[in-house]
Amino acid sequence: MREKKIFSFIPLLFVLTPSFSQNMNSPYSIYGIGDIDNRMYNKTSGMGGTGLALRSGNYFIDNNPAAISGLPRSFYLLNASATGKTAQYSGEGIDETNRRNKDLWIKGITLAVKINKFWASSVGFRQFSNVNYKFSGSKNVIGSSETYNALYEGDGGLNDYYWTNAFSVGKHFSVGIKSSIIAGSINQTETITNNAATSSIQTKQQDYFGSPRFELGGIYSVAVNKKWDLSLGGKYIDKTRLGSQRTLTVTENSSTILNDNFIKYDRFYLPRTFGAGVSLTHDKKTSFAADYTFENWSPLNISGDGWHLINSNRVSAGIEIAKYADIMGQKLQKNYFQFGGFVSNSYLEVHNTPINEFGITAGMGGKFNGNLLYTLSLEGGKRGTTSANLIRENFFQVTVSLTYRDLLFSKGRKYD
Repeated sequence: MREKKIFSFIPLLFVLTPSFSQNMNSPYSIYGIGDIDNRMYNKTSGMGGTGLALRSGNYFIDNNPAAISGLPRSFYLLNASATGKTAQYSGEGIDETNRRNKDLWIKGITLAVKINKFWASSVGFRQFSNVNYKFSGSKNVIGSSETYNALYEGDGGLNDYYWTNAFSVGKHFSVGIKSSIIAGSINQTETITNNAATSSIQTKQQDYFGSPRFELGGIYSVAVNKKWDLSLGGKYIDKTRLGSQRTLTVTENSSTILNDNFIKYDRFYLPRTFGAGVSLTHDKKTSFAADYTFENWSPLNISGDGWHLINSNRVSAGIEIAKYADIMGQKLQKNYFQFGGFVSNSYLEVHNTPINEFGITAGMGGKFNGNLLYTLSLEGGKRGTTSANLIRENFFQVTVSLTYRDLLFSKGRKYD
């Protein structure tokens, strides 16, 4: 059975003309459930998001559900991340009025704690997908030469609300499971007005999503010799059905024709995902890491008018150079510097053209006063192409993560 696009605009007896202009922060978020953000906004941001085999006792890392097992016993971490992004677009429908854009997002908040020697747990949320676009143009009434102005806007997106549990199994191995609810709404509005702006029809379509999703992970760590440590990591996410329900609101001028009327139940599928990573650390200071992630979209047969979803591959690598200090009997990471990059063939193909992406990253982090830690990363890259009348995005973004680290309880001990 072929899955169709989750949303479609209500024609209302109009047909599109070819000429359109655009104003958006995410031009490709009109497809599917929006731009799905697979980046990790944590300590690994400066390494191209590479971290399936990494753990940390000082900072929050959750690329792998098993990673939080590296936290010290009886400590908790409260982590918050935000990203600011600037983008410059080129291609079909782009001019000086919409060539540049800026945006700011809260990417996630997490509370993590090492409950005992074997068990660590975290709860939080992160942005899963984002919808943000605006298209304007003109429409004709079928069977008439009369022309109307048309405006299409999209906003909203989905969030990942999760509870992660990780367990140490012996000295070298840890496993984890992330239990999530993927939920949110995608809103689309079509506004039709006549040239004199004396009459307008607005149609607002809302799709509400909410479904569970589970992610499994494992990390194996071993000392190769006195100078080198090796870690191997992997994760798996099964195919997930996202159930949704659609409502419709229609207004004509100031009169409401339909008010949040239920239209139908629908669904969207997320693919099976496999990921593997490796890291080598020299003298507990310099780490080299690489990841590979595969998303199996093609068997889901998700498509729409001129687009479909294809298998996605992402490769990333990075290096971290860290400096440690002994503080109150503990060896803590005082500061670090990172470099990395990634290449991804996106899950989205439009007009038989894949929407690929690559980027390079740099980052640093360290300790503020007291128990507050910071992570700062920079990323520059390119997404999309101007071929086939598409849009290319050159972007630059800054990510800041703040982590508060303190004792949960000590039972008379200052530190473990």
